[in-house]
Amino acid sequence: MSGMASAPRCRICSGALELHLRGAGGVPSPAALAPSAHEPGHHGDLLACRECGSVQQPSLPHAARLHQLYRESSDAGYLVEEAGRRATAARLLDLIAEQVPAGRLLDVGCGPGLLLDEARRRGYATVGLELSRSAGRHARHRLGLDVRDVPLEAFDELGSFDVVVLADVVEHLDDPVAGLERAANLLRPGGVLCVVTPDPASVTARLAGARWWGYLPAHACLLPRRTLRELLAAQGLVISADVAAVRTFSARRWVGGLAERLGPVRRPLERLAARLPATASLSFALHDERVVLAHRVAVQRAPDPLLTDRGADTAIHVVLPAYCAARTVPSVAAELGGECADRALLVDDASPDATARIAIVSGLDVLRHPANRGYGASQKSGYARSLLDGADVVVMVHADDQYDPALVSDMVAPIVRGQTDMVIGSRLLQHRAVADGMPRWKWVGNRLLTSLENRVFGRAFSEYHTGYRAFSADLLRSIPFLRNSDDFVFDQEIFAQVLARGARVTEIPIPTRYFLEASSVDLRTSVRYGLSTCAVLGRFALDRRPRARWALLRRPAARLLPEPVGERQGVGDAAGA
Repeated sequence: MSGMASAPRCRICSGALELHLRGAGGVPSPAALAPSAHEPGHHGDLLACRECGSVQQPSLPHAARLHQLYRESSDAGYLVEEAGRRATAARLLDLIAEQVPAGRLLDVGCGPGLLLDEARRRGYATVGLELSRSAGRHARHRLGLDVRDVPLEAFDELGSFDVVVLADVVEHLDDPVAGLERAANLLRPGGVLCVVTPDPASVTARLAGARWWGYLPAHACLLPRRTLRELLAAQGLVISADVAAVRTFSARRWVGGLAERLGPVRRPLERLAARLPATASLSFALHDERVVLAHRVAVQRAPDPLLTDRGADTAIHVVLPAYCAARTVPSVAAELGGECADRALLVDDASPDATARIAIVSGLDVLRHPANRGYGASQKSGYARSLLDGADVVVMVHADDQYDPALVSDMVAPIVRGQTDMVIGSRLLQHRAVADGMPRWKWVGNRLLTSLENRVFGRAFSEYHTGYRAFSADLLRSIPFLRNSDDFVFDQEIFAQVLARGARVTEIPIPTRYFLEASSVDLRTSVRYGLSTCAVLGRFALDRRPRARWALLRRPAARLLPEPVGERQGVGDAAGA
């Protein structure tokens, strides 16, 4: 049996692949790889990963052969829609300019150079990469652009760009993980990566089925939105925007594209398209393609750090999510002490106050989000950065001083001893929460939700809604927490992941602190959080059914292994705060 071919594995996470759509077979021609070639059904067999959800076309040629096909491809119809494509490019550049309004911009897979031309008009210094000889000639000779016939993986101007654009490129790459890593490494500190790519997990793609426009001969690997965000964060990037792509095309093109997919009514629609004014255009989002901006954010190092390397066998990192915590950060830092851990990283979620500056003065390192993303997003940034920086244990301490920072040593001790994988500090284990100041309506809601969660999860914890948590690095690396919500429900999603993994969880009692700065979650937010928690429980229960698998409970696509010391994003100083 040793001569049998092994089953194909996912190129993203090495998970098992299963048939998603039967294809036409055969190696595509260069014409089939043209950007305007959207006729459905001409792709090879499409396989879907059971773990990360990516949809792949293993029959496509690899590496040099694939590059050669793209060099030979030509698209005579691309520039027919030049006005609409320029409008789409301008919309992308508007989004980018909110974060990086000037600098050096690289457009990978730039085609005939329309986005580059629009960027140059705005004052960016532009460079393009394009394999198609015909598209490259137009960009160089007609538009006078610096466009090079070099594949992304061979382009070596590392750390040289303020903006890197991968618009409709990731899905064409033979190795998307390596491609995203290369693109991230091309950025300067503070630079932004813009990724535009179809989402096979979108409602539109699921409703369209085999006739979805994203299933093309040219698409080697389609990444679901959650998996794309996970892979970007694993490169140490911080996501600042994730919005639906809005495309502008002529009305004829929109109607003609619909005709390609509707079979029996194709001819009438094509006749309708021919009657439409040539100058009429439409701009809208199908909500099946995402625009994601991710930043290379340098960690700002405190000149007089509160915590330093203890020289212990186990590296303990403290992560402090923060938003408008300028008044409480000094007391949190004072109570944290200098011997409980090796590093303290405050994640500032774009606070409008002086949170970052005061944290630096208080001895905390700071990672500041370029835009406000939410409590869950702050945890993702902090945990990912800690894992990449070599943490063995990660403990979360709220910067609003609701939880006693002096208990960090107690929180991490069972993990350091190898007795457990996760520790939660429970306010209800000794039934003193209300006496210590928890509002009674919060206590009642906590008890009701905890009772429901224990029933669904099959556990008997005193509460699930504490924000004081510690994790082993091995546990965090084993779950796809980077796919979770950016909002408060992140806490319950990660609990579901931990329990689905069969991890050991230990509770220890902690006191409750309630005062104005530590009680920012109002009744309306709490109700929304409660409903979101119920949705998590429903998905967790449904995951037991083979046809209702939940992406959050599958294996992670990102490894989050420690970076070499020289490559860690530790460049920064107090002046940047």
